[in-house]
Amino acid sequence: MKALSALTLSVFLLSCSSESSVPPELDQASRSIEWSLKPATLAQSTFPVVLPNGTPKQFVSWYFSTLGAAERPGYDTGDEMEREMTATLGATFVPKGVSIVHSKPDTALGKQIVMKWDDDRGVVILEGYLKADEAPVLAREIELPHVQSANELARLTAQSHLEMGGTFQAF
Repeated sequence: MKALSALTLSVFLLSCSSESSVPPELDQASRSIEWSLKPATLAQSTFPVVLPNGTPKQFVSWYFSTLGAAERPGYDTGDEMEREMTATLGATFVPKGVSIVHSKPDTALGKQIVMKWDDDRGVVILEGYLKADEAPVLAREIELPHVQSANELARLTAQSHLEMGGTFQAF
């Protein structure tokens, strides 16, 4: 019994230490993306308007499109009004010095979150890197929620952006 307890405690401590070893700026950048994947956030976004049965790959592509870029939290510029508006939404900024890319790490960048997907499992995968040529120090999977319908403002926003030449898929 004591051996089992010691093993359980060891596994717990190991899992806690690995998550606590994630640099705070990569954790914050990951949480910024995770906010975009919350059902309530998605229901107010243009994603379910333009891709009502969208897949994780389509979500990542949308995230990097002009429509997705207009809706996601930006980088922390230090503007206090922007910080307050973002906090009101329950979102968080991407910290300065962290890049968000898709598919694979960009060797020209340092700290970065790479957004990937697994359509078979229905998840968006986030990997955090301190350096592109090293192993990720953060790995999270977020299930893509199925949003039944977007709100009317999202429909109007999507229509307006598309009429002005906006895109809803980056790749």
